[in-house]
Amino acid sequence: MEGSIAKELYSESLQLSVSSAELVSKPITSGDLQDDDGPLWDVSDEELDRESDLDREWKRRHDQFHTIGYRDGVISGKEASAQEGFNIGFKQSVLAGYNWGVVRGVTRCIEGEVD
Repeated sequence: MEGSIAKELYSESLQLSVSSAELVSKPITSGDLQDDDGPLWDVSDEELDRESDLDREWKRRHDQFHTIGYRDGVISGKEASAQEGFNIGFKQSVLAGYNWGVVRGVTRCIEGEVD
């Protein structure tokens, strides 16, 4: 009776361990990964090539626009810096230029060479 109870209790788990050992020892082939309808992932080589082409195109466009954005940023920075420098220089020299113009005008009037 003990033998039959143990056999009844453990027979199912023994069968599972034997069948899983057979699966582990069996090498996996590409046929195992395919269903009757086709490949497991359902992706053809042409689709993979197309996706890799799209990835290359995306990378090229990304690099191209990154470079364009960098150049635009550098140009904008130079323009802003040049404009700021011009504004500072203009403020510093406008009074001196105005005074120089007044002196030239007065001296020409005194000399009588008014245009």
